[in-house]
Amino acid sequence: MKLKNFAAAAICVAAGAFAAPAMADTVTYDITAFTGTPTNIASLLDIKQFDSTLGALSSIEIEYSSVVYGQLLASNANTRADKAVNGTLGATMTLTGPGSLLLGSTSGTVFSGAGIAHKATALTLVLDGEKNLSTDVVLDSGSFELFTGTGNVQANFSLIADGTKSGGTGVLTKFATTASGIGHVTYTYTVAAPVPEPETYGMMLLGLGAIAFVAKRKSRAA
Repeated sequence: MKLKNFAAAAICVAAGAFAAPAMADTVTYDITAFTGTPTNIASLLDIKQFDSTLGALSSIEIEYSSVVYGQLLASNANTRADKAVNGTLGATMTLTGPGSLLLGSTSGTVFSGAGIAHKATALTLVLDGEKNLSTDVVLDSGSFELFTGTGNVQANFSLIADGTKSGGTGVLTKFATTASGIGHVTYTYTVAAPVPEPETYGMMLLGLGAIAFVAKRKSRAA
């Protein structure tokens, strides 16, 4: 009876190894980051590719964000009166992958308002503000091949800050803008069920042999 129980257990263990389901998993890599860079920006970012030895790729998510900081500076050569200054500054961030694949584009207003350029003042801060621009895209299977490999794929990053400004006679105005960027890529993939080890086959054969032995003894006893 003990032999029969051992055989059944051996077969269960071996069958479990054969029936192990495929599992979903993820891996995340940072994309090239930068800090305090004057705009406008046109740069190449490195995105690490997915190593196909990990499993079968099922999804790619690319996230990137940039904080844009802007200032409006003004000087007033008039020695008798302060002058009103108006300004609006916007920014647009675009990330484009290989083959002109759009990986995200977004725009926003950094600041909009009015300030004062005081009389007989050199270039000084009048208005400022900041804006967080972010994109989050999930790519379909048609892009998987581009992002599969053991190296990096490059994406074109563009950040343009532009606006309008005005002041009275004798007022000089100037924008000053910088941006920082950070992001990551997340690959979701299916891990293939493990191939049974030789020991697993051995356990199954041993279990089957033991059951056959027990059955043979029973038939003789009958």
